Amino acid sequence: MANTPITPLTARLWERLVQAAGIPADMRWAALSKAGRHQLAQQLQRTELQVTGKSLNKDEFVTCGGVRLGEVNFKTMESRVCPGLYFAGELLDIDGLTGGFNFQAAWTTGWLAGRALAA
Repeated sequence: MANTPITPLTARLWERLVQAAGIPADMRWAALSKAGRHQLAQQLQRTELQVTGKSLNKDEFVTCGGVRLGEVNFKTMESRVCPGLYFAGELLDIDGLTGGFNFQAAWTTGWLAGRALAA
């Protein structure tokens, strides 16, 4: 179950919710009891997450989630789902440590989308 997240939850959040519900990560959906389903539903409905700010250890991440990479043509950054719609930067589901990687991803995807639109 832990490796099959429910859309639109990110894989990392889903894994934590399954764990918090007391469900083994290797349990299959078909084997989940009624009580297990209830506990998971409670986690989905009632989980509260406290945000305390940035850490001091430089391990911040960009916001998780965004447009699925499989829904984007990487040559043009055009949506495969909605032609004529282009994506770049943090609109995409790309996670990484803050800093150079994310800047480069934003610059590159922006350049590709701009180039495709200008063509």
